[in-house]
Amino acid sequence: MPQNRFDRATSYQIYVLIILLMVGGLLSWQAWSRTENFAHFHQQLAATTVKGAADELEILLRELQRSMGLFADDHQELFEKIAAAQEDDALWGQLEVAVQKHFPEFFGLTLTDLSGNVLRPDFDNRVLELCQQDIHSFIKRGYRQQGYIHPNPAGYHFDIMVPWDGLEAPSGVFFVGFDYAMLARILQRLQSPGHELLLLQKDKPGLIEVTGQGSRDTLQREFFLDTGEMERITFSLPVADSRWDLVDLPAEGLFRREAIDNWFYAAIVFGVFVGVTLLMLYQLRRKESYRIAAEEEALQHQSDLAHVDRLNILGEMVSGIAHELNQPLSAISTYCQSGLRIIDASREVPEKLVHVLTESSLQAKRAGKIIHRMRQFAAKGKVQRRAIDLNRVIGDATDFIGSELDKQGITLQLDLARDLPSIMADSIQIEQVVLNLLYNAIEAMNEAGSERRELVVSSRRVEEGQLEVMVRDSGPGLDPATSDRLFDTFFTTKEDGMGLGLAISRSIVEAHGGQLWADSQPGKGATFYFNLPVAGTQ
Repeated sequence: MPQNRFDRATSYQIYVLIILLMVGGLLSWQAWSRTENFAHFHQQLAATTVKGAADELEILLRELQRSMGLFADDHQELFEKIAAAQEDDALWGQLEVAVQKHFPEFFGLTLTDLSGNVLRPDFDNRVLELCQQDIHSFIKRGYRQQGYIHPNPAGYHFDIMVPWDGLEAPSGVFFVGFDYAMLARILQRLQSPGHELLLLQKDKPGLIEVTGQGSRDTLQREFFLDTGEMERITFSLPVADSRWDLVDLPAEGLFRREAIDNWFYAAIVFGVFVGVTLLMLYQLRRKESYRIAAEEEALQHQSDLAHVDRLNILGEMVSGIAHELNQPLSAISTYCQSGLRIIDASREVPEKLVHVLTESSLQAKRAGKIIHRMRQFAAKGKVQRRAIDLNRVIGDATDFIGSELDKQGITLQLDLARDLPSIMADSIQIEQVVLNLLYNAIEAMNEAGSERRELVVSSRRVEEGQLEVMVRDSGPGLDPATSDRLFDTFFTTKEDGMGLGLAISRSIVEAHGGQLWADSQPGKGATFYFNLPVAGTQ
């Protein structure tokens, strides 16, 4: 029983450990999966946002260039007058009013001749050397727009240029600088929470041009992105017709915080599950303790009943015991008297005396063995299950009733299979089952007055993990009318029987994980069978 209890407790611990490992693995996978899905979602979100913002910026640049082209066509006459009278402030003022009306967020403007020379070189201190370089680059590239952020003492701006007086034979370049806030508003509107959209300069990696919060001169930070920020960039896309790269920069620790939150959540769930599991395991252990106590109590009760049955059998055997002990004791007395007479008749000790005394000793041992077996069989004690040899138990039982079989003239035939595996059982209780079946067989043949008095006991291995014992007599067989009640408690066909033998035998066999049943053919005797599991298969 302690071994079974240990195995059961170990099994519970193994099952709980397996469940905890499975739950821990599942929660770990879920935390990892949620973190990966979060990262994938934000990468997709960044790509979508950057593409959308880049499209709007490109539309803005193209729309400004288209509008300026239409404006140049509409004001070509004014442009020609300014080219003819470059120092006329009234004409420049007229042009500025018209530009401000059509482009409210303009920063500065000028006109150039066909070679790119500014007609009014220092217009309001806003058209400086960088702008002039852009104008020359624009002409060399075949009037192809390349947006660029210009730092300026009065404020950052970006330039849009179109040829005036026709694209086929232009007379010069119409140049307008626009406030960077137009770009910042698009970035501010389209960037996602936890992300920042940045315009970076293509030819100077990491140099900030404009963000949703403003141009680089208004930010409370360095102009260039540091190494960590460059590594955090999730998506980058060049803006057409510009010298800008539009990038998405996630907030610092965005993915790390999500990972920490997911693993923290998993740890909390796992901790709660561990707590609930340990509580359930504690309850199971308590119930298991109650069950084991009840089982031990039932086994002890069964042992008490078996002890009563053994005492009943001993009561029925009193006369046989007296006769059994009388024979060896009488023989001892006879041999001893013979030895005395031999000694008196001769001063020498002959060989016959040695034989007589040897036989006396054997008979004395036989009597002692019989008394020991009777005391052991009648003893009351705790159930002790251990690995035992079933054939040896059968042999002890048949030796125990050997004299009774001789007295009744019954022939015993043993057919015990060799090399049977051990069974985990209480040897005294299993021997009691065999004795009950043997005594029932003897009584059945005596009551029927059978001429053919044979008793067959066999053992065999019937299937994997099961041993079977058979006890067959040559009596009248079982009465079909009472065979269904054969194993009921207090049911008996004997006048002085208690009806406990077969009931207790069945309970003993079933408590050992086996079964006890009977078979009979009228006039051909009764056969009782019981099987028991091999050690280690329960």
